[in-house]
Amino acid sequence: MEEQYPQALAKYLKAQGKSKADLSEFHRLLSHTNGPVIPIVNTVDEAGCPDNFTYINQNIYSDEVPRPCTPMFWCECTNGCCDGCECTKERNYDNRGLLLSMGDERIVECGPLCKCGDDCVNRVVQKGRKVVLELRRYPHKGWGVVAKQRLKKGTFVAEYVGEVITSDEAENRGFKDKAQGQTYLFDLDQEFVNDICDFSIDAKTHGNISRFFNHSCGPNMRTRSIYVEHRDPRLHRLAIFATRDIKAGEELTIDYSPSAVEGESVKGDPCHCGSSKCRKFMYF
Repeated sequence: MEEQYPQALAKYLKAQGKSKADLSEFHRLLSHTNGPVIPIVNTVDEAGCPDNFTYINQNIYSDEVPRPCTPMFWCECTNGCCDGCECTKERNYDNRGLLLSMGDERIVECGPLCKCGDDCVNRVVQKGRKVVLELRRYPHKGWGVVAKQRLKKGTFVAEYVGEVITSDEAENRGFKDKAQGQTYLFDLDQEFVNDICDFSIDAKTHGNISRFFNHSCGPNMRTRSIYVEHRDPRLHRLAIFATRDIKAGEELTIDYSPSAVEGESVKGDPCHCGSSKCRKFMYF
């Protein structure tokens, strides 16, 4: 935890005073976050921590998944990456650490062998979450996440982490989870076409704060594939960035199925996102 214990406890007690549920176990789990303390508020019902949930800060890999080992090149810059450096040939961030492009391009950050130092402008996601968030219970939607500070367009918000599993295992889990009306699977297909992928991330039982981001048909964030330690396109990481300026107190959302086409995708539960672009239903 980045804050001193008395400050964290004060935030927790303030949030707990607003809540109807016993959130002590939830708070204990979220205290393991690498980043600012996350208050939890539930004034809607008595729901507490999800069953069998473990908070993690980085992906874990099932036994069937190979560990990524594709080598990265490294730079010899000793005071941040300089002009002409291979690491910044396709620059990802401005000098404030904000993402420059909202497109689909992959993001390659400086790796562990680079000599540019921790303050290099090309090291953002690898430093972890810096923004202040709150976990909040919503009617109809369940748990969601709120920004507790203003966020500029291009701000790195969180990495989507969980258990990295094979596509076969993801299909088996997805079938069961969709029958229960929920799934936390994210296919690692951003480097491929025709929805082909070998692996997925499942955050149902192991995940971080990003596991609780709700869906919106008009989201204010999006995911991007990112590489730090390797360049294996099958096993890229998933970073989530703000796609526009976000006000303090605004819910943070992503589109669970950005490529969904009505009539061609499987229709799920009714959507309660409230966006003017709402598709009325969740699609898988």
